[in-house]
Amino acid sequence: MTPIRDCMTSPVISVDAQATISTAAKLMCEKKISALLVKDGEDYVGIITKTDFVKKVIAEDRDPKTTNVHSVMSKPILSKNPYILQSEANEFMLRNKVKHLVVAQGKEIMGILSTRDLVSRGG
Repeated sequence: MTPIRDCMTSPVISVDAQATISTAAKLMCEKKISALLVKDGEDYVGIITKTDFVKKVIAEDRDPKTTNVHSVMSKPILSKNPYILQSEANEFMLRNKVKHLVVAQGKEIMGILSTRDLVSRGG
């Protein structure tokens, strides 16, 4: 079985916590990704995903041009080290009901693992 470092997406793309949902959505479309890490200064403080857009912006009838990322991001950031196996990451993601997992070694964020990464690479 393969460690998650071999199937994660890297480098990590992030958005400022004060950016609007509209800005974040455009960045995700431009980069063809389904999640962004959220930064406040130099610190990662959360993650914003397409699911957050649907459940916390569209379903709650919020304006994406005035709603900031910080108000709808998911937190805390869930992470695992790059050497765990895909099967362990998959089980962790299922148990925590998340589709994106941050891959980190200590405080260094190395990438993001999505359920799509696991499926496309046989995890």
